[in-house]
Amino acid sequence: MMDRGWSLQYDGELAFCHPLTSPARHATYFHNGARNRVWLARRNLPALLVPVYLAVWIVLTRLRVRDRDSRRAWWGGFRVGLSGDCGARHPMRWRTVLAMTKAGRPPVV
Repeated sequence: MMDRGWSLQYDGELAFCHPLTSPARHATYFHNGARNRVWLARRNLPALLVPVYLAVWIVLTRLRVRDRDSRRAWWGGFRVGLSGDCGARHPMRWRTVLAMTKAGRPPVV
């Protein structure tokens, strides 16, 4: 959105309603989360930042996810993200990367 000239703001009073789902982390959660992160990076980040972003999430997942089956599901999703069709690539501009970083939301974390 920033790349297309939109400005963003936080609204703590805004409420969203989501369908009821189990709060438990399960294999599908880990698989789809990993796949979607890889697709997000491949579609939207400048090419130089894709491996940085993915490396950061590998390290964070390694630290956060202790369960072997959950890690296995995560890696399965990661592989699908690398090999599957992620859609059209529209990388953000470097000025957007800088603006996000200045706003405290670097696109690699």
